[in-house]
Amino acid sequence: MGTIERRQGKNGKPHYRAKVRRKGHPAQSQTFARKTDAKRWMQSVEAAIDEGRRPMFSEARRRTQAQLLDKYETQVIPDRRSQRQ
Repeated sequence: MGTIERRQGKNGKPHYRAKVRRKGHPAQSQTFARKTDAKRWMQSVEAAIDEGRRPMFSEARRRTQAQLLDKYETQVIPDRRSQRQ
């Protein structure tokens, strides 16, 4: 179940922050100007998690540091100015 917090902006207008937390999934939050938009987003995120459309872990968490360094070595270093000379 998600929660919606009413927050006061710097300009004095209210903002609504919707937060969704599910076991085994990273917490997600987003801020909206209208409460109805926050409710709609919260319901869509919860439905996506329930249907399995939201991945449990991001792409970055699936890669090891060695894989990232290998990718950097093959894709970034050859384009560096010091390597072209």
